[in-house]
Amino acid sequence: MKNISFFDWKINLEENLSAVVDNTTKKLVIMDGSIELNAVIWIDSSNLIQIKPTWDCVITIDDKNKAISIRHADYLRNN
Repeated sequence: MKNISFFDWKINLEENLSAVVDNTTKKLVIMDGSIELNAVIWIDSSNLIQIKPTWDCVITIDDKNKAISIRHADYLRNN
C-alpha cells in the first residue's frame, strides 16, 4: 500500500491506484491504471470527510488515526 496525505487524513491506496488532490476544492480523486475513476473523497462545508466510491471496493476508516484505506473488492475474496 502507498500512503498520501489529504489535509489531516492519511490515505492508504493499493499500489495500482493513483490519487489527484485539488486543495482548493478539498477533493481527492482516485483512479486505477486504466484512468478509470474509482472514488472521490472530499471535505464538506462542515469539515466532515465524505467518500463516494464508484466501483466495487473495500474502504476501511480508522477515525482514531485519521486514516482511510482503499482496496479493490478482490481483496476480500483473496484474504
